[in-house]
Order: sequence, then structure tokens, then C-alpha cells
Amino acid sequence: MELITLFLTEWGYLALFILMALENMNIPIPSEIILGFAGFLVYKQIFSFIPTIIIGTIAGIVGSLLSYWLGYKGGRAILLKYSTTQNLTTKKLVAANSWFQKYGGIAVFTGRLLPGIRTFISLPAGIARYDLSKFIILSLFGTIPWTLFLVYLGVMLGENWHILLNWKLEILIASILLVLFIFIVFYLFKKK
Repeated sequence: MELITLFLTEWGYLALFILMALENMNIPIPSEIILGFAGFLVYKQIFSFIPTIIIGTIAGIVGSLLSYWLGYKGGRAILLKYSTTQNLTTKKLVAANSWFQKYGGIAVFTGRLLPGIRTFISLPAGIARYDLSKFIILSLFGTIPWTLFLVYLGVMLGENWHILLNWKLEILIASILLVLFIFIVFYLFKKK
């Protein structure tokens, strides 16, 4: 945590971009630390709120695109290569791919709102070769609220921004409730 906060303090927005891009490339750097501390820097008037949101969001999309690209270029070949040792048949891969083509949009969007899942949704989207333009749009709409939420909490908590690290369960529960709400609205809308 100290390395992350020191990097952000010393390198500013560039560090924010690098860390958020890495986090969205499946590198285990908690966004609660990155964005929470960035919110603290907004509170201290070192960062500004809007540029922090914009840079954090753009970096998230860049990292997600790199992860998507890895899945697109190599993921399917790796899965097929090891499919026999992992009891993963081509039939199962086709089924998973068709599921992603049917529900991929809602999976990408809601996945971006769930801690732990949000960074890893890009890889299966790439493997399934989900439409790139839809992927970018849905990732953007899922990344913005996450970024806003954590930066805002960092600003509101001020000197106590690190409390965010103890709120992982609460953030997870709030995220799950939001995703459930989205699924219900999606289901009701689709049923009409």
C-alpha cells in the first residue's frame, strides 16, 4: 500500500493512469487503494475531481482492452491446448461462447461493478470474441460508476480514506445489490 500511495504522490496523474491500467489488466492492485487514495489527494487539493475520474476511467478502459486483446489473441488457443487435461471439450467451449454472445453485454456491464470480477471480465470477453465496440461502451458504463464511487468515498473520508480497505465486504454487498437491481430491470425490460 505504501508503494502505491508514494507512487501516486510523487508521479500524480501519470501514476494514477499506470496503476489503474495495470489493475484492469488483472494485476492484483486493489482499486480501493488507488482510487481511494486519489480521492484523498482530491481532498488535499493535489488532484482535481473531474480529471481524476476521467484519467481513472480512461486507464481502466486501456487496461481492459489489453486484457481483452490477450484473450482474443491467445486465450482460445490456450484453452483448446489444455482442454483435454482439464476435461474441457470443444463442445463446452462452443456453449460458453454462445452464452457469452447472448448474455455478454450484461455480463460485461455488471461484471465491471463487482469487486474481483470487474478486472477479469475482459479476458473471457476477448476469448469469446465479443464485439469490441460493445465491449468498450459497456466497459465504459461499468467503469465510470466504480471510479466515481471510490474517488468520492476517498474525498468524503479525507484523512481516513484508508477505512475503504476495511469496507471490502460492504462494497461487495452494495455492488451485488446494484447488480441484482440491474438484472431485475434488464429482465423486466426484456420480458415486455
